[in-house]
Amino acid sequence: MRKQKLIFKLLTSIILFSSCSKSDDNPINNIPTNSGKLIVNGIEKNLTKGFIKPNYTGTDVTYDKRSFYLILTNDEVTIQNNNFIYSDKITQLIDFNMYCSSLNPGSVQYTTYNVKNSHTNVNFNDPFIDHTGINTNVVIKNGALVSRTSLSSDDMTSGQTSISYNNGIYTINFSFSNAQNTITGTYTGTLTTLNYQY
Repeated sequence: MRKQKLIFKLLTSIILFSSCSKSDDNPINNIPTNSGKLIVNGIEKNLTKGFIKPNYTGTDVTYDKRSFYLILTNDEVTIQNNNFIYSDKITQLIDFNMYCSSLNPGSVQYTTYNVKNSHTNVNFNDPFIDHTGINTNVVIKNGALVSRTSLSSDDMTSGQTSISYNNGIYTINFSFSNAQNTITGTYTGTLTTLNYQY
């Protein structure tokens, strides 16, 4: 009987050891969230927060249902009385002014949006980016923007942003360029909804 107990304990130990070992061999694939990079002319900055002002979905025809707004930055943004309030800790900030296609009003399309300006040839009915600001060296005091080094999508000869979504996680990749500037970046994570009152 004693021998059987000893064999049972030995077998239990082997099973426990082998199951621990198997779980170590196959670690859970953790997707890194709320992280990204903004690279402006070779200088890299961190992006750790994402925000969205969703499309208007009501019936008032004075609001454009195609329009939505993305913000990628490195600290908090809130909205009060329909004004954006920025954390004093923000040092980089991209504000994407986005338009879904004319066939998909009231939605965020998970697709590629091309820069539409006087330098590009983008169909107005397709998804596009308009008046996007790429801001570094940002200084904010008491929630208000004091100064920044700013580039605009209006001055870019090419550019695009792609958005994909899976299980609550957004992946946003972007690039802009002209003769003087090259801007690239990515963000993977959640987007906090900014509740604009229409």
